[in-house]
Amino acid sequence: MKIAVYLFLVFGFFAAPSSLLAAGATQAPLRIVSTSLCSDSYVLDAQLKPASITALSWQSRGDLSMAPQSPRARPLARDDAETLLSLNPTHVIFGPGEGGHSAAILDAAGIKHMALKWGESFETYDDNEFTLRTFLGLPNFRKEPRGFIPNDDGPLVLYLSRSGGTAGSDTFVDAVITAAGGRNIITESRWRPAELETLITLKPDLIITSFFENGSESAQSKGVRNRALQNLIAETPHVNVPGKYWPCAGPGLGDARNIIAAAIKALP
Repeated sequence: MKIAVYLFLVFGFFAAPSSLLAAGATQAPLRIVSTSLCSDSYVLDAQLKPASITALSWQSRGDLSMAPQSPRARPLARDDAETLLSLNPTHVIFGPGEGGHSAAILDAAGIKHMALKWGESFETYDDNEFTLRTFLGLPNFRKEPRGFIPNDDGPLVLYLSRSGGTAGSDTFVDAVITAAGGRNIITESRWRPAELETLITLKPDLIITSFFENGSESAQSKGVRNRALQNLIAETPHVNVPGKYWPCAGPGLGDARNIIAAAIKALP
């Protein structure tokens, strides 16, 4: 009998606290850090509690940021291990192509991290959103297939960036133009550098400008400096899509589509 009581006191004493802790344990608060404009847009779109976002990227206080005014007082983060460790995050969200040099250090510190993937479609956004929400332990929602049907009779649309560059097929700009009911006048694939001699001969029904109002000024700013391109824009119906909506294939693609769709609807 004495032995039984002794065993109960010893083992019961050590077992009780763990069971009580298990019953009363709560998940540690999220401390999320984002390192790029692209990852900022995903984090801000996740409808997290404001206190869960410890820091946004070093670009989050600029004109290309989706961050509302209130969170801009938060610390700024970048893909730098020392900076990230100083922020004491629980989760780090890298933009596409980031995190290669910081990953091992974050692993050693027990900090969870993920990098968004680059892509050129609405499906990229869906996949990244699913991965992010799973990573953060948030519920996921089943989405309907996007399957936008090209409008063979839609107006011809030309995209122009501040540099005078354009976007052809297999880009998220092309995907947004299609989703809005237009046809991309640039038929070559991928992102295209400025080819002024060719651009000024095109006759689009609508021109989309982007990054014009908040890009950095340089000799490469042909979209705003070249007189022939400026004449083409002045003579053609055009709409500006704020660059903050599409630093990557992310949550802002829907906003960009709506802006372009409205401009197409307003064409004479």
